[in-house]
Amino acid sequence: MLPTLLRRLHAFSRRLVVRVALIAALAFLALALSKLGARVIPEGLDPLVGGEAVDNILKIIANSMLTVTTFSLTVMAAAHRMVASSWTPRAHQMLLQDTVTHTVLATFVGAYLYALSAIILRDLEVFQGRGLMVLFGMTLLVVALIVVAIIRWISHLEMLGSLINTAQRIEESTIEAMRMRMCHPALGAHALDPEKIPESAEEVRADKSGYLQQLFQDRLQTAAEHHDARIWLLHPVGGFVHRGEVLARISGGGEALAGKLRENAVLGSLRNFDQDPGFGLTCLSEIGVRALSPGVNDPGTALDVLHRILRIFLDTEGEAPDEVRLDRLYLPALDRASLLIEALRPLLLDGKDRPELQTPFTRALQALGEQDDPALSESARALGKDFGT
Repeated sequence: MLPTLLRRLHAFSRRLVVRVALIAALAFLALALSKLGARVIPEGLDPLVGGEAVDNILKIIANSMLTVTTFSLTVMAAAHRMVASSWTPRAHQMLLQDTVTHTVLATFVGAYLYALSAIILRDLEVFQGRGLMVLFGMTLLVVALIVVAIIRWISHLEMLGSLINTAQRIEESTIEAMRMRMCHPALGAHALDPEKIPESAEEVRADKSGYLQQLFQDRLQTAAEHHDARIWLLHPVGGFVHRGEVLARISGGGEALAGKLRENAVLGSLRNFDQDPGFGLTCLSEIGVRALSPGVNDPGTALDVLHRILRIFLDTEGEAPDEVRLDRLYLPALDRASLLIEALRPLLLDGKDRPELQTPFTRALQALGEQDDPALSESARALGKDFGT
């Protein structure tokens, strides 16, 4: 598990506007380096590069990059709408973190700003003589970056917004979150036992309604140590908390610790994939259920989703939990049995009358029923009895 600062920086870096701003800053830095680099160019090389050659390249970049950026944004928006309407609206959050799309768009915008700024500086006669030669070399480097970005973009567009790509990315993110939670069932803290919460512990109520998106548990541990207190969080990551509902109970620290708790137990309108494998399973289940609807009638997609859910549970089986390192926190442990029921029950309910799905459903539940996790295997067997598979 990453520390809070690195997690916040990682989440911040996955925003499109951040990458665009970073590449734009690099574009201006490239122009500054071009001006400074003129000092190291030997005299006598000035005639090798003419101003007209540089100006032509810069104008081509400025004109083409504006068009390409506009087109790419249109394609990205269309892909987002298609995923939300065709598969599941929740999958839209996965596309918002598409780093390839973000990097390509940022490269196009950065190249446009570089060319536009260079044209202005050329008109102001900032680049002359040896500086013009360095600017020419830097412009060729920008052209090479544009070519690489276009190749990546073309390759990425082949699968962008498709069911295969969307489901695969959701599966990968869910497996990553599941493996993390298998190593840290209670996110590095003690597993919560509601029966063992002291009656003297104070209640901390939520100041707004929302999903518990993620916990910055190392900050909570530090705050608890500072106040010589303990924290019992009553809701799992991904659970919905109503305003005024008891969010947690604390033994000491008073309102100061309660404020730290509300700050680092983030409530929001949407779930995310980082600490919540149940969210990814819900997304996959929704894709399968939609595929079985009469309007779509695509049992093959439902079968693909079933196998993806099966891989998520089977490929993360046997991960050894780490030792408790946050000794002042008590958090709800990962309940894989409940996640299995929430993910498979809708699929089984909608697909129980389809003969082509009976055998795959039966085999999947048998495989899950043979796992070493008693709760998981019992849930699989219970699902099999409920739906006669």
